[in-house]
Amino acid sequence: MTGGASFSVSGNKSSKENRNLGKIRPKLTSSDGISREKNMDKADLKSIDDNIRFRASRYTSSSSSGYFFAIMVILTLAWVIWTLFF
Repeated sequence: MTGGASFSVSGNKSSKENRNLGKIRPKLTSSDGISREKNMDKADLKSIDDNIRFRASRYTSSSSSGYFFAIMVILTLAWVIWTLFF
């Protein structure tokens, strides 16, 4: 038997140590102390909107190019099958 009960005991001990470390460690904050919520007031909403539209257009163009790729693969396979069997 490899490990057995000692494996679960060491796992429990490790888990307990990690929970205790979580209580000791300070919570993460940004270096300048400014929260994201306060920072959103400074955001350029037009730029954000432009970025969202650009990503959406890339998604639609990539999905249509996916259809093109699928059609090309199907046509190539049909041509190979036609060439081999006829």
